[in-house]
Formats: sequence, structure tokens, C-alpha cells
Amino acid sequence: MSKINLETFDLTQLPSAEDDAFEFKSSSTSLEALKKKLSCAVSGFANSGGGYFIVGVDGNGEADGGLPLKNGKQDLRDWADQVINQVEPVPRYDIKLIHDSMGQGTIQPGSVVLVVGIHESYAGPHMAPDNHYYIRAGAHTIKAKHFIVDAIWAKRHFSKPRLTHLFRLKPGKEEAIQLGILALTDSPAVDIKIDVSPLPQMIQHCESLFPLQASIIDRNNPFFFDVTTYVEAKERFGDDVYLEVEYCDLAGNFYTYKSKVEVTGSVPPISIGNDNPAKMVKALELINKALLQLTASRENAAKPSLVLSKPPESIFIDVEKLIPELLAEMRNDLFEHPFARELILMPKGAVYNGDPNNLILEYYFENHTWLRSKMRILENYALIYEITYNSTPRFVISEELAAYLISSQTK
Repeated sequence: MSKINLETFDLTQLPSAEDDAFEFKSSSTSLEALKKKLSCAVSGFANSGGGYFIVGVDGNGEADGGLPLKNGKQDLRDWADQVINQVEPVPRYDIKLIHDSMGQGTIQPGSVVLVVGIHESYAGPHMAPDNHYYIRAGAHTIKAKHFIVDAIWAKRHFSKPRLTHLFRLKPGKEEAIQLGILALTDSPAVDIKIDVSPLPQMIQHCESLFPLQASIIDRNNPFFFDVTTYVEAKERFGDDVYLEVEYCDLAGNFYTYKSKVEVTGSVPPISIGNDNPAKMVKALELINKALLQLTASRENAAKPSLVLSKPPESIFIDVEKLIPELLAEMRNDLFEHPFARELILMPKGAVYNGDPNNLILEYYFENHTWLRSKMRILENYALIYEITYNSTPRFVISEELAAYLISSQTK
């Protein structure tokens, strides 16, 4: 998302054409069509690093009349809020209404240019009301393919992917050895290009296929390909062979993994039968050595971490405006039970058999309309975290939210 300050933003700062961070819509677009386009754009920008949806300008970014401040009795800002809040979960966003064109086209009296800024989200994927997920592809908003949606789910955990390589005997055809690219973290790598130089003897006839390309590599989807045979593996694979992998994370950041690869470190499987016992012992020793090396490598690898910054006071002000009744009830509950840090959502009359040593606050759907959606708001601001493992929605209250609610109760 381009870093602009909406408080000081005006039309002179708009680019002269749409791009991956800006989408323009004309004043002549009907509100019904805008409703669809805005919700899809919010989904697309939130899933693609953020961006801005501008209504009331032409394709060059100049005002072409603007939108009326009211749609019947409804304010334009309220209308936009309602549309955006149909996206699930609702991402962080800002709205600005521009009255002065600053010489960039014309805004009619009683009309404005609507600017919606959607923040980059780590709580995706975000689904539009039509039950589809969208992403930005250049200057266009398009439906995301299923593997992209899966990759965005993984982005909730860690934003920096790390890759490594491994040799193995090909499953079901153990006379061949494969080279594999594996993920070390929960964050997926996307848009992967894999090159081997020089190419081993067995795959030199496939030179036109390199660099190999893969859409995604994560913990559940490694990438393996044949490189040599088990017989005369070292001679056929070659010496001074290098593997280079180029890839991106979900935010579009570019990474490179480069390593010298030696096939002699691969470990063959053991066949239980009439094999020479001395060979079996030797094979077991090689396996143990390989496992120790993997353990040491894993222990020495940089551990991904999720660093949470303290939320600004403005976030609590925004949340108080959106869900005051729910926060009031939570405030009273935490004042009475200051050590409670978990809550569940359930219908009245239901019985929850929890741990008697763990105090869990209970909130009923009948007491709060759209209760699940209100919890989404707290999730989007990283004030609660979902830990549901059965049919009962369950959450952890962050220390920042607990401290805010308890302190505001005592004022």
C-alpha cells in the first residue's frame, strides 16, 4: 500500500492512471454497481498489501463531478461503511471525502470524491459478499485462485518464508534420486523459479525447461524433481553443482536461496531381508548422522517470530464507536473477574463443559446482534485471537484490551 497521509491527501497526489495500489471509478457509475465494485476492491486490496479505491474521478485521476453527499436519507460515508462491513473479515480501512478538486477536474456543489484506503492485512483472506476472494493483479481486481487463497491463509502466521533443499529416493522408484525444495517456516513461498547449474547428466536433455517454475511451496507442498540415479549417483550428478531458488512472499518481497548441492549426502532406505548385517549397521549409522545434522540445522535456524506492537489509543476509540454495548459488558466482566482471558460465544440455554480451573467468560448471541461479526472487528484490530477447536467459537483476550477495559472501568 502506498504510504500517503489521508488527512492531507488531495487529488493532486493521485497518479495519472490506475495501478496496483489505486483503482478509479467514475461519478457516472450507479450506486448499485459501485456497491459490487467497492466490496470486491476491499477484498482485493486487503488480500494484496492494501490500496485506495477512488470514486468520482475519470481514468486520468481527475474529478468528473463527484458523488452526492447523500443517497436519499443516508450519508455517503454511512453507505460506504455498510458496504465495506459486508467483507468477511472486515479489514482496517479509512474514508475521506474530498470537496475541493484543487484544479484537477470538477466537483459539483453538494458532491464529493470518495476515497477509501484499505490497509495491508495479516488476518486474511478477506471474502467479498459474493462468497469469492479477490486480489489485485496490476490495475485490475480479479478472483483469487484456490492456491492463492490457501497461501493468504498461511500469511496469518509468519510473513517471511524460508526454504531449504533435501535429497531423497524417489517413492515407488527407488533407483532414482530426487532433489526437493522444502519450506522451513509456516509462511508460503510463491512465484518460485528453480535453477540447477550445471545440470546433472540425467536431466541435461531438459535444459529448455529450466528454470523450473512452481506456484507455491509450503510445509504441505514441497517440490521434488529427478536429478540422478542411485547407481553411480556421484559421477552422474557431478561436482560443484549449485541450486538457486528465487521466490516471493505474499507481500511481493523477493528472496533468493542459493546453495552448493552434493548428492553423496543422501541416505538410502533399508531393506529388511537377507541384506548383509554389517551393511545394515552402516546404513543405520548414516541415518543417525543425517538426523543429528538435521536436528542441529533446525536448532540453529532463525526462528520466525510474530512481534505485536502496542495498539494506539485511537484503535480503542474506533472500537468503542463500533461496538459500545459489547465492550461495556466485557468491561464489567473483567472488572469482576480481572484474571479471565478467554471467552466463548454460545446461545442461551447451552451448556459448555470447560476446565473448572480455567475461567471462561460467556457471551450470548441473543444479547448481541451480529455477535460473531463484532468479534471479527476485535480480531482485525488484533485485540482478541481465535482458538476455536470445536463448534463453540472461543477467543483469547489480549493483555492490551484487558488493560484498557479494566483501567477504563476504574476511572
